[in-house]
Amino acid sequence: MSLKLSTKCRYGARAIVEIARNYQIMPTKRKDIAKSQGISDSYLEDILIPLKNAGLITAVRGAKGGFKLARDPKEINLLHVISALDGAICTVDCLCTLDACDRTKSCATRNVWEKVKEAQETVLKDVNLQDLIDNDPKLTV
Repeated sequence: MSLKLSTKCRYGARAIVEIARNYQIMPTKRKDIAKSQGISDSYLEDILIPLKNAGLITAVRGAKGGFKLARDPKEINLLHVISALDGAICTVDCLCTLDACDRTKSCATRNVWEKVKEAQETVLKDVNLQDLIDNDPKLTV
């Protein structure tokens, strides 16, 4: 098991930051996100659909269409994005499925894995999209 985020989560975070940059300006076209972030168009579609289904972004149809944030970038944190794309953070299976292990109630290490999970969630909750935009090295150079 790895504590590494999936490629889908990493690309999803980059894609939603692209959309957030245009908040209240204009919708962001999928092809523009794909090009600027180096993500294939088909893979990007697999990322945008769950973000839309989770209510983080909306789709605007038409020639001037694209994707927009569903709410202010300060209100969307990285935990929202990760949860939309991969579900709950589980450092070990028994944290998300109690019957995954018959030692759940007597495990000496389970509390450590709970603390790791809580720490990850705290960090991801503490970083919103506006923070990422404000600290973007491309914009401060």
